[in-house]
Amino acid sequence: MKPVSVLLIGMGRVGSRFYEKFRELGENRVRIAGVCEIDSRHPLLQRAREAGVPVYEDYRAALTLPEHPVDIVLDTTNLPEVKNGLRHLLQETGNHHTVLLPLVASYLLWHMASPGEDLPEDHADPGY
Repeated sequence: MKPVSVLLIGMGRVGSRFYEKFRELGENRVRIAGVCEIDSRHPLLQRAREAGVPVYEDYRAALTLPEHPVDIVLDTTNLPEVKNGLRHLLQETGNHHTVLLPLVASYLLWHMASPGEDLPEDHADPGY
């Protein structure tokens, strides 16, 4: 089975934890197509670069590069302008392949991947 490619947007407490979990699963299962973080000094970004993971300040750049196809976008920012921008960009570019994973679905993934380990809840509203 081919690995699922994931673009992570937001490397806060939730995004960083998902990054680590996906790395643990290995590239034969999950290929991190890129990470997006507006804070260029975020400590995880250097580790991502060293691991060969593309780093973007803007998610638009990550989703418009044909050499890095993305299966799933995991947006942990929970910012309405990011969610709306993602939807608009995918529609505008005719991208019918990439799936936007709602934050509530990421909670489900977390519970499956890390039974008994609580996911830090940065957002009161799951954004749907």
